Amino acid sequence: MRALRKARADTSSGAALRVSRREMLAGGIGAGALIALPDLSLAGRAAGRSASSASPAGSRHVLLYGTPQAEPFPGGSVAAARSPASRARSSPAATSLPAARPVATQLASAPVASADQASVALVTVDAAGSAAKVTLTVVDAATAVVSKQGSLTITGIADGTSILPTPVFAPGTAIIAVVLAITEPVGHRLARKVDLATGRAVPMQAATWRSRHALAYFDQASETFAGPFHLGNAPALALTTAAANSSDLFVWTTREPQPARTRPQPPPLPWVSVFPLGSGRARASVPSPAPWPASEPVVTLGTGHAARLVNGRAVQVSSAKTGEVTHTVIEPLNVTRAKPSAVTMQARPDGTVFLTKPGIGRAVVADPSREFRVTAQVDYPVPSSPGGAPASKAVLSPAGDTLYVLGGAKTGGISAYDMATGKLAGSYSHGRQYFGLYQLASGTLLTLSPGNPRLEFFSPGLSLLGTAATNLHVSAVF
Repeated sequence: MRALRKARADTSSGAALRVSRREMLAGGIGAGALIALPDLSLAGRAAGRSASSASPAGSRHVLLYGTPQAEPFPGGSVAAARSPASRARSSPAATSLPAARPVATQLASAPVASADQASVALVTVDAAGSAAKVTLTVVDAATAVVSKQGSLTITGIADGTSILPTPVFAPGTAIIAVVLAITEPVGHRLARKVDLATGRAVPMQAATWRSRHALAYFDQASETFAGPFHLGNAPALALTTAAANSSDLFVWTTREPQPARTRPQPPPLPWVSVFPLGSGRARASVPSPAPWPASEPVVTLGTGHAARLVNGRAVQVSSAKTGEVTHTVIEPLNVTRAKPSAVTMQARPDGTVFLTKPGIGRAVVADPSREFRVTAQVDYPVPSSPGGAPASKAVLSPAGDTLYVLGGAKTGGISAYDMATGKLAGSYSHGRQYFGLYQLASGTLLTLSPGNPRLEFFSPGLSLLGTAATNLHVSAVF
């Protein structure tokens, strides 16, 4: 088993500035970690992940991503502990599970799962002077073992450059595309800033930051990279959105707004570019209506086109051939409320998409082949934490017949609804509020809480199976 290499921790003032900027661009995820603990596999349920794993039944893992409570970060490692036998219980005192173990730390961006949830890709960046080493690692989601790894070096960059990578699995292929946002300091100067404690102006080093993008392609079969292909699109905003089908990579970017010399100028439009896999030259590049890209939900449809959920109420579909964008409002989601909401969109095996908007207490299934006509809808009480990480507040069962959601703000717990009728089918609560909900490959439900034990496992029938503690502030589960 290959050891996962960790980015070098440089404590110089320049590096501190570099990490701070990367964390700002990535929403704080630059200091994240990935850890593993056993998944409570339910006896008799078929595994939903790839059959490529040789792990025995009951030894699957769940990977947690987030920010540790304490420094320093533990060394990167891979856990392969087996799951204890599951015992369905209805008491809050169900068996406590072993503590989660670290898999990787100091990641340069959030991990990304493959479409079949069998693999998770994570990236570290090791900067040294005018070069940066980008390492992509593929972890088998069932065993928490590193299966593939490769590196590429970006040269000729300014000292202090921040690189924010976005890995993208191309389904049906061995390719993982990596979109690299390269942000370099330019125009160094001496500025004066007022010290709030003393009221005096003190000199400090300042710089203007300019971002551009590059593409790279990792072949899992040969464990080699092609690229990087520099797009030369500076100045651009660093944040991007990306998706891929079996032959194309979609990338949404935005030009950086420039100061107006006379009258105010309208904000720049995002652009969506379609690249043939393995290429740095776009086949098509067209304007895409607002908003600017910022990790909004995006999926690849069965047609090969890419669908982006914008403003929590509309789907923009970009053609794989021309990039042409069509805009469709999902009327049941076209409700504006002041409370923030972590909207999600997931492609389903039958070609439909599942969308949730917990801020209004609604989940729908829509059919892209019929202009996103809503085929099922469930309304539920708004949970106490409809926004923020983790984004998953409601999940649809693999069969599509049951919706699991966080309980309402008054009751907490979790609830189950029949998708055909929209009626409540069951609930569980012992007064605890959760802020995240996932369904694992085994069918087990996992809830996340603000305080320990942060993790609670439930059967599909909402019986409590077990609990686990972790010092990680979890922002995603794989």
